[in-house]
Amino acid sequence: MKAVEFESELSDNTIKIPENFQLELSLSKDKHVRVIVLIDEFETNEEAEFKNMASAQFLKGYDETDSVYDKL
Repeated sequence: MKAVEFESELSDNTIKIPENFQLELSLSKDKHVRVIVLIDEFETNEEAEFKNMASAQFLKGYDETDSVYDKL
């Protein structure tokens, strides 16, 4: 199986296939394809608060002597 990747806009629940892939897909007419759709997620306030809290907790363990590693 060959993979192709492109970004597109979703319009009326239809994914527009870029022109540079249309010929290749037409040559694969009547063949089985696997479609994977990745959707950008919007972070909820709760998720953002959790990330901030986790980051703060992580940095509590940071010591000035650790700064030697920041310069690498």
